[in-house]
Amino acid sequence: MNSPPDSLSEALQGWRVAPPANPNFRHHVWQRIGERPETSWLAYLRSHAAGLSLASVIVLGVAAYSGSALAHSQVRADREAIVRTYLVDLDPRIQAVIKP
Repeated sequence: MNSPPDSLSEALQGWRVAPPANPNFRHHVWQRIGERPETSWLAYLRSHAAGLSLASVIVLGVAAYSGSALAHSQVRADREAIVRTYLVDLDPRIQAVIKP
């Protein structure tokens, strides 16, 4: 079974691009950079207020959740320590097994 020649591959191999050199390219780039309007921080914050607000809400939500999880973990650890101390003081058999 013969496959037809791949004309796309042949066309791409023979295709060469030679753009004309522009001697003023660098000058035009710096000129465009210099034409950018100067913006203040206040104008930048106003234009990006929605994104900054969303980022702030996400950061505060993550901080609140992680703080809550840490507090619950600490309360659980404190409760276990209190229960262990209570049981050790209450039952001499536990005092022999668990030595604080």
